Amino acid sequence: MRSRALLAALLLSFGAGAADPVGEAIDATAQTNQANKASQQRINQLDDQTRAALEKYRNALVQAQQLTAYAAQMEKLAQAQDAERANLEKQLGEVDVTARELLPLLGHMVDSLEKFVGLDLPFLKAERNERIAALRKMMDDPDSPLAEKYRRVLEAYTIEAEYGRTLGAERGQVGDRQADLLRVGRAALFYLTLDGDEAGRWDAKANKWEVLPGKYRKEIRRGLKIARETAAPDFINLPMPVAEKAS
Repeated sequence: MRSRALLAALLLSFGAGAADPVGEAIDATAQTNQANKASQQRINQLDDQTRAALEKYRNALVQAQQLTAYAAQMEKLAQAQDAERANLEKQLGEVDVTARELLPLLGHMVDSLEKFVGLDLPFLKAERNERIAALRKMMDDPDSPLAEKYRRVLEAYTIEAEYGRTLGAERGQVGDRQADLLRVGRAALFYLTLDGDEAGRWDAKANKWEVLPGKYRKEIRRGLKIARETAAPDFINLPMPVAEKAS
């Protein structure tokens, strides 16, 4: 009995005087875990900030590269525009020179055209002379663009050239009689009076009309129908002038 009482006393004395080692270990572990968790949260927060800063840096770098490329393109464009401006200024200067040279040339072309019409077969005289008069009026008009003057002169030359490739028919005056005129290119010009009793042709060498034998009246009448497109193209037998040999 005495030994049991002593053991109990010893146990009570140990329990009252010593700390709980297991509890202290658990508390220490919990505190450590809490500290580690807080540290990890700070690390994660720093990682997020670092990643965000890195992403901003990358975006800024891309934007800077894009701006650099854009600036380089704008510089090339500005250089190209400067070159084009210089080229246009040069062309404008050349246009002034061309205008001073071209206008007299166009005037000479109108003079030559008028002489040519005067020496040519006497067909469409009013129409051709009116065209030349209109050209002269345009040449003297300072408000008329040079390009339009050039176009109209070339148009007149084209029309005259076309006469040489076609048949033409018109009504005109032969002496004191009305007649239908048949133009064969610009090689020959024939006439047939309206009553059909006389036919003839233009004698370029003598510069006058000459009467043809009556057998040609039918051919001239058929040629007039072909020229007016009231008959199909066909061969017509007419006395064409003989070209003189060059000496």
